[in-house]
Amino acid sequence: MSDIELQRLHALGFDFVRLTVAPAPFLEIDEARRAVLMDTLMESVSRIRATGLGVLVDPHPVHGKARWTAESITASTDGDQFLAYKDWLADMAKRLASLDDRKLALGLMNEPQRDCHIQFGTDWTDVQPLLYATVRDIAPDLTVVLTTGCWSGFDGLKYLDMAGFDDNTIVDLHFYSPISFTHQGLPFAGDPMPYMSGVRYPGTGHSAQATLDQSRQLIDLLISGGRDIPDGAFERLEKRIRAYYEAAPAIDRDFIAGHFSGVSDWASSHGVDPGRLLIGEFGTAWPVRGMPDNPDRYVWLEDVRRVAEEAGFGWAFWEYTRGNGYPGFGLVLDNDTREIDIGSVKALGLDAAPTAQWELRGTVGAIQ
Repeated sequence: MSDIELQRLHALGFDFVRLTVAPAPFLEIDEARRAVLMDTLMESVSRIRATGLGVLVDPHPVHGKARWTAESITASTDGDQFLAYKDWLADMAKRLASLDDRKLALGLMNEPQRDCHIQFGTDWTDVQPLLYATVRDIAPDLTVVLTTGCWSGFDGLKYLDMAGFDDNTIVDLHFYSPISFTHQGLPFAGDPMPYMSGVRYPGTGHSAQATLDQSRQLIDLLISGGRDIPDGAFERLEKRIRAYYEAAPAIDRDFIAGHFSGVSDWASSHGVDPGRLLIGEFGTAWPVRGMPDNPDRYVWLEDVRRVAEEAGFGWAFWEYTRGNGYPGFGLVLDNDTREIDIGSVKALGLDAAPTAQWELRGTVGAIQ
């Protein structure tokens, strides 16, 4: 990401960047090369800070590196992967603390496990306190970002005991609900969502049949592009789509507010100020190329953003760029021009005016 893009984000009204960092590139190289890579990471942090944006450095284990997935790292707190990850996190904490900057924060791990709680085996509730203690011992004044199981979901809060963590912590939660709406058409989403298109929000006042017809068009489009569609995919998506539109209570703003009220209740019962709650990811997928736009993306984005703000929570939109070979959730319309989507900016309650005043120049590189 170029400096001009960072300046533009700040002008739009964003006040921090959630900087995702994959651990594998750091942990698969020797100590000397790792030091160079860490220096580069810190340079990126300083470059972002120079624009006035805060930085939340958030380690994101990726699924493609079997040795360094979240599951592999957290499988055993005595294992080599966990110990290496912990040492890397300690190094990051030391470097961030040396900057003595209140607008920096360090996450412990993004979406550490699928299950809300693992009964037989190592659970995130066993792992998180160990990582927290490591960071806090090295960086007593650095803001630390905690999270939950359930892919950092709301339902994992029931297992998060705040007694062992100080007040200079943030709880990062992710919200993609209803997932049939937010993840429709994404190739990595669970079956049958990759073949769904035209799911509307709110779920009331719309036709299930219209969504089924558009999903059939998507399937035909995918087949024409050489994609194999599993047997029974349409029957599975029909069942899911009809359940979506017939849901009780209805899928609407009150549905979203109901989820958030549970988070507020948890915060109150644990003595956690709402301002320490961060909806660290929320977003909706763009339609598959060749399919109609879905204007309801903006309705859902605005509803989630407003409900979060009314509850006193912070938020971070997922994500800046588009997907690599799939639509993604991006704020930009494409990864080449980096043109900002005005509809998303307005839905997020930000100032769309600066988008017309910034010409992107220079090299554009991704910050990972």
